Amino acid sequence: MAETLAETSAENSQGKLRSSGPLLAANLLEALLPFARNIALARLISPEEFGLAVSLSVVMGIIEVLTDFGLPIFAVRKTTPVPPTVLMGTLQSLALVRASVLALILVAISPFVARAFHAGDSAGIYALLGLIAFLRGFENFGVKEMMRRYVFWREAVVLGSAQVVGVAVTVAIAAAAGGFACMIWGMLATTLTTVLLSHLLSPLPYRLAWNRAAARDAASFGRPLVVNGMAVALGLSDRVLVGSVLGPTLLAFYNVAYGTATLPRTVLAKFLTSAFLPLFVEHRERGGASSLFDTWAWCLSCLAFTYGLGLSLVGDRILALVFSAAYQPSRLFMCLAGMSVCVKFLMLLPVPAAYASGNTRLVTCGSVLSALSIVPGAACLAWQRNLDLFLLAVTLTEFAALILYGTMAMREQAFTRTAAWLAIAVPVTLLAALAATTLAQPQLTPGAWFLACGLALLVSVAAYGAMILRFRIGLRVLISNSA
Repeated sequence: MAETLAETSAENSQGKLRSSGPLLAANLLEALLPFARNIALARLISPEEFGLAVSLSVVMGIIEVLTDFGLPIFAVRKTTPVPPTVLMGTLQSLALVRASVLALILVAISPFVARAFHAGDSAGIYALLGLIAFLRGFENFGVKEMMRRYVFWREAVVLGSAQVVGVAVTVAIAAAAGGFACMIWGMLATTLTTVLLSHLLSPLPYRLAWNRAAARDAASFGRPLVVNGMAVALGLSDRVLVGSVLGPTLLAFYNVAYGTATLPRTVLAKFLTSAFLPLFVEHRERGGASSLFDTWAWCLSCLAFTYGLGLSLVGDRILALVFSAAYQPSRLFMCLAGMSVCVKFLMLLPVPAAYASGNTRLVTCGSVLSALSIVPGAACLAWQRNLDLFLLAVTLTEFAALILYGTMAMREQAFTRTAAWLAIAVPVTLLAALAATTLAQPQLTPGAWFLACGLALLVSVAAYGAMILRFRIGLRVLISNSA
């Protein structure tokens, strides 16, 4: 324990977000390795088998978020006045109960899920998802609790190692035996590695305990997140829709084109929330510069635009080069994907501060609004069976949700309204202009397209520079010793 306290003190002295570098590296690895796995699977197994492999991860993702009530986040934020070992033991018990329920649900629905993805004779493979869900319930939250003290490297080791092992197993089995079952064995390897390393690296031993006050506080914190999970699950249903309406082959194409585009966003969102959450927790507990909110909005906006611009500029060519021409989307599709990912980034605007203050209602509201965007998309997909139209409908609806959600966030949190609205307007407007250009002139030469994207980049630099000067956005708040 003395070693742990010394380590914590050393980490804090180096600055808040600088100590999260290993976690960022692990999160990037968490994005790049599945990307590499998808490349390998696209070349080792048929598109139909690839689509079915995608369906396994989609089903697991949906069922996980449907029952997510924020136990890892509560382990970081913990406010219940009970001994740490009792609190963590209670959280572990709750996690194990949740995992057991998930396992039973996944086994029970496996025949129906298999038929939905046109793989009725493979129900046994889908049933194995229940085993994976159950094993995940034994993860030790002590590693996550250390992030409250800005010790991120433990979580980084768990995340990075689990991804390396899981991808290696998946690709090895795909090369040796083929078939989409390779995905299930990779997921199992990832889970076993995560559980094992969480026990080895946690400074707190794994114990099951029960404290009514701790359980009540965790339930109160997480209850709105169950609704949030339902909303996130609805948002993930795009792949279920594509797979069930268009079949596993087009599901494989959609997962390559849109899933690959959004995968790094998912990992970066997880990293940003994990890294900024301690800053907002400290801001809540000790008080501090209100510029933290505007700085967060500025950073998020810059990242959203840069990511969306990259997808619009070269996304289609990179996917064709990496996965083969069979998986190349249109330029319009990638521009729409860039807008979609940009909006999804901006939906994170109130999240870290809301978690820090325990306002999970606001987080849930954002997830519900975002998830409802799938409804117009589903209608368009059933009507026209066109992926471009589907993605356009989803993106426009989610942008409308962002406007409403942003209004709520600015009412409840300490953002400077003008700065926050500019953080939303600048990236969305520029990326929408690029999408409109592609729609009006689909045959633009590569040179002309690079020129258009370069112009958008110059405008963004001017806009973000003006925001720094106008709103005194201080990037030093991210590395200083006080929020």
